[in-house]
Amino acid sequence: MKEPLWVKWTVIMAVLGWLALTVASYLSLPMFQTIWWFSKLVTTAAWLWAALWSFTAVMASLSLKAHARSFVMLTITVFLGAVIFRADWQTLYIDSQFWLHGDEFAALVAENENGRPLTVPWWMEYLSLDGQVRQQGEVLYLPVFEDWRAESGRGIAHLPGPPTPKTIIQTAAGDMGFPVRDLGDGWWWVE
Repeated sequence: MKEPLWVKWTVIMAVLGWLALTVASYLSLPMFQTIWWFSKLVTTAAWLWAALWSFTAVMASLSLKAHARSFVMLTITVFLGAVIFRADWQTLYIDSQFWLHGDEFAALVAENENGRPLTVPWWMEYLSLDGQVRQQGEVLYLPVFEDWRAESGRGIAHLPGPPTPKTIIQTAAGDMGFPVRDLGDGWWWVE
């Protein structure tokens, strides 16, 4: 018996929903930086799309008495949901930006060391809170998050040497942070 077209359609929509959810999750940081009031709505809509179409695809397979296929789809759905929910998308996004734009991060350091004005690339607007790199002595700092009262912040800093327990960076007007994760080439995640 040939499978009806509407069953194939439900599976295609479920797959597209999981792809949309993965993209929305990966881009949650730049979405938050640019359209913070809309970013949660986009992510929620992607979750609903993926979950509802997956449920519909499982039910469509059950209606055709394809129990094994519906069990496999349900298992894949639960697995994908758990992986996407548990993934640290912020870390993945920041690490991938360093991997993709390592030469531009190195150019910022070279400009700073040579005393030239810093030329911030356009894409850094989607990584940094305000699209700017701030100088704190020999340290370059990109603010990624800052609470609405400026009492705490997190970001990315380039240190002239390895950090010590006394290395502190001002992450917000009322907060000092410490380098906690090495991003490579002297760049550190600061909390």
